[in-house]
Amino acid sequence: MYKKFYGLSEKPFELTPDPKFLYFTPSHRKILASMVDGIRNRKSFITVIGEVGTGKTTLVHSLLNSLDEKVKTAFVFHTTVTFKDLLKIILRELGLVAREESATGLLHHLIQYLTQIAARDESVAIIIDEAQNLSRKVLEEIQIFCNLQPRLTQIILVGQPELEDKLNSEVLRQLQQSIEIRCQIRALNEKESEEYIDHRLKLVGSSASEIFTQKAISTVCSSAQGIPRIINVLCDNALLKGYSLSKKKIDVDIIREIMKEIEGPGPQKTTPPSTTTDNESRPSSPSSAFHLNKVLLVILSIFCLAGLLLLTHRYLLQRPAKTWDIESVKNSYVHTEPPSPPTPPQVAVPTPVAITSGENRVKQIVSVKEKQTVSYLTQRYYGMVNKTVIDLILDFNPEITNVHLILVNQEIKIPHITEGLLIIQSPGPAYEIHAGTFQTPNAAKVYSDELTLRGKKIEILPRKVSPQETWYRVVIGEFDDKDEALKMIHLLKEKNLLPAFGGLAGME
Repeated sequence: MYKKFYGLSEKPFELTPDPKFLYFTPSHRKILASMVDGIRNRKSFITVIGEVGTGKTTLVHSLLNSLDEKVKTAFVFHTTVTFKDLLKIILRELGLVAREESATGLLHHLIQYLTQIAARDESVAIIIDEAQNLSRKVLEEIQIFCNLQPRLTQIILVGQPELEDKLNSEVLRQLQQSIEIRCQIRALNEKESEEYIDHRLKLVGSSASEIFTQKAISTVCSSAQGIPRIINVLCDNALLKGYSLSKKKIDVDIIREIMKEIEGPGPQKTTPPSTTTDNESRPSSPSSAFHLNKVLLVILSIFCLAGLLLLTHRYLLQRPAKTWDIESVKNSYVHTEPPSPPTPPQVAVPTPVAITSGENRVKQIVSVKEKQTVSYLTQRYYGMVNKTVIDLILDFNPEITNVHLILVNQEIKIPHITEGLLIIQSPGPAYEIHAGTFQTPNAAKVYSDELTLRGKKIEILPRKVSPQETWYRVVIGEFDDKDEALKMIHLLKEKNLLPAFGGLAGME
């Protein structure tokens, strides 16, 4: 939208992890070199710890591009899983078909494969993103697995500081002692933050000084407190705002307006920002790191709520797409509608209907308490948090236009989640089913098995859930009647592919 206006070859501040845009500080170079060296020298365990938005996943993708062909890789991003589920994911990532369903059988299959490739002087690196979500039990089982096949595989645990806290527990002492390389991703200092903005703009044919005033850059950097993801959000929205105002130069007033829009209404509590010049410096705790500005806290919550089910992006960046009936959809972040060009028409997202007209679809109506979020309510009433369940809640509460913003005393309908609730009335007498809602359209590949879907069409429908965020709903159909649709729901549920019922497909 704003690329042509500012003379850019592509959008410079996308949130999708892209190694091309990785800005290497000395710390980043050291961490990447340590990971590559650890894999080549068959170190059993490597940990990479960093706060939300510091670029852990982007660094992992850079690692994947740095390894030679002798290193086979399995990139795991579903982390709220059992050990059995984890083994299935690893086997699938390695291109192996599980011959048995039991955990013991899956483990035997994997060890057999590792032994075979070791004989060819090859190795396997298992990279687990968002590893702080792994249960202690699963981490214990990972340790046992490594004891069974020492040095046959390297495991890289990537996560937030909570991972470090979990590993320091007494029950995981053996695993903690097995970690041979420990890496810590630090927040950028102010100078690095400015260079980060300039680096990204130069890659697309411009520079920071051409598009931003110095005061605007300084305001972005002080507000973001060295978190690349927050810098991206502020800069991307500033470019959209500047485009809508036909302003070739982004000034501090635009940045402040963007910050107000992101913060939303309500009293603001601010503390004068402070900066650091030490590249290795790190706040003593997440709360002290992000207390300086409310916009920082709000944006952080946005990406924490995303379930930290990030990401299917290895597929997006590294693997060729299969041929199937899905039209690629691009994400956009729009706060204001520019006078021209006209915006594309919105895609209507169909709302599921109950399988029987007499079904009580509302489980409870709750009044929002202070500090509660949609994610909190989802966890409280369903015992899990994923985008599919949240999407169903949004269907019942169309007044919620920003999934990350609900008001105290606001009444919210909590629906009964049943199999029938996933059935959608399509135009005419036919029916479709809502299989799941995801962070990226690429996640729908989990449903692309023609035998599973029995020739049914897959559609991806974008849904704007906040001014900055779009999710993607996977719809399968058409079915001649509700009974046929229900049979498909039963089949997908048996295969653990319905996130509304805790299936793996919802764990992005």
